[in-house]
Amino acid sequence: MHSYFQELPEIQVFKTVLFHCVIIIALPVLSFFTSKIFIFDGLLGLNNVPSNVYSAGVAILVLHVALGAFIFRAYFDDQSKTQAKRD
Repeated sequence: MHSYFQELPEIQVFKTVLFHCVIIIALPVLSFFTSKIFIFDGLLGLNNVPSNVYSAGVAILVLHVALGAFIFRAYFDDQSKTQAKRD
């Protein structure tokens, strides 16, 4: 039973990293195509090349926000809960 409590924080860390990896991969791709199809092509009626460039800018912005959220979570994660369980 002692090994279960040691694995618990590792599982929590794995789930957090996996969640952020999915977000970092999926959100920029979704934001690229969503902004391209609905905003830049549909609403604004831009040509193909400017639409791609602006959509890539949106995807880069979303990627940086997702990376910032991951770094914030990794740096400011509360370790007192996991250390209390080990004692």
